[in-house]
Amino acid sequence: MIFLYGAYGTGNLGDDAILKSALQRYGKENCKVIAYGKLFLREPIGFIDHFEFLANPERYLHHSDTLIFAGGGLFWAASHAEAMAKCARDAKAIGCDVKAERLGAQGVHVAVDAAKEFFSLCSEISVRDEHSVEVLKSTGVTDRAIYKPDFVLELRDLPPRALDSKLVTIGISHSAVPFYHDADHRKKALHVYTEIAKQSNDIAKFIYIPHTRHFNVIAQNDVIYGEYFWQASRGLIDALPFPVDVEALLEYYARVDGVIAWRYHSLVMAKILGAQAAFLGEPGGHKYGAFARENNLPQIDFRLSTAEIIASGLRFVRRIKDAKSA
Repeated sequence: MIFLYGAYGTGNLGDDAILKSALQRYGKENCKVIAYGKLFLREPIGFIDHFEFLANPERYLHHSDTLIFAGGGLFWAASHAEAMAKCARDAKAIGCDVKAERLGAQGVHVAVDAAKEFFSLCSEISVRDEHSVEVLKSTGVTDRAIYKPDFVLELRDLPPRALDSKLVTIGISHSAVPFYHDADHRKKALHVYTEIAKQSNDIAKFIYIPHTRHFNVIAQNDVIYGEYFWQASRGLIDALPFPVDVEALLEYYARVDGVIAWRYHSLVMAKILGAQAAFLGEPGGHKYGAFARENNLPQIDFRLSTAEIIASGLRFVRRIKDAKSA
């Protein structure tokens, strides 16, 4: 059997989209899933509780099984890196093969020693962006990592496009953590998007697309923030209901001509569904900037003045409108 380990079942649909693609790749009948809670997938699938697996991996693993740490940014805390190293160590002791597939290495600096041990136990190591390759090398963690595309980029059976025939539809999504913790950041984000929506109201409609209804981390609940954008824009930015599963989230992206986002899988889903995308955030060496550079996406620096950001956003919307009208 193949055991898939990731941030599945946390309420973040990006992580469950990774799982959906991994199951397509390896075959559902060949896989068992280790998850934190309910999986937001349309096709029901059982799972092994994450903490029960950590406490007693030998209850589930058998000699010649494969444990794959399959995708996503899994180095969010030192404790999690240590748990991954323990899982890998226990799996090897049982006689299992251990692989790291398409991880994001950002955050690995919080637990370099645990990460070194973890990767030393992996027979294969791939990461989802070129920046992660460099992060692992520069921190001395490993030089064996190779680049492979994020699992979500390989999703099959995507929904058909369902675009408005007249108005341009723009999906937006914004990084939840600074929005939650920083009142000045929140005020600026609301003003920027409200003005872009207001000044392009004759050619475009805007929808806020939530990705996360997190079971454990309140700051990650971006489903709440859609109401902020709806209120600030006086209804010009529609706050969509939280999608019931990954498939419903993909259907949201099938409705948009373009995306302006500070969320990694928002940019990814725009790409696979043929929507134009722009990254509005803080450029740099993180996963968002890396994906934008690798896919030649426009990057709008959130540190610019509000007037400059609004002007850039309006140009992006106008380009989409012109392309649609051509």
